[in-house]
Amino acid sequence: MKINWAERLRQNVHELAESLGNLFVESFHYLALFAIGAVTAWAAVMEFLGMLENGHIKIDDILLLFIYLELGAMVGIYFKTNHTILTPEINSKIGQVGLLTA
Repeated sequence: MKINWAERLRQNVHELAESLGNLFVESFHYLALFAIGAVTAWAAVMEFLGMLENGHIKIDDILLLFIYLELGAMVGIYFKTNHTILTPEINSKIGQVGLLTA
């Protein structure tokens, strides 16, 4: 009976640590997403301006712009769902070869 206060204190400390950990992880998560999105947008704009400066566009320039588009879409999907589009496919492949045991 006298130890109940210690158990309650332990649970409170655990809940506080878990809440603070979640706050830090989610804060880093969103900061990183915004940074990756901003860098991707900046790189795409700089590439486009470089094309205009050259006065001509090659096929590899267009393909590179599509890569930037895909990177931006991946950031958007990850921002909305907290999952990458690659995660289910990778987990499926790992499960198929028997590396993932449940």
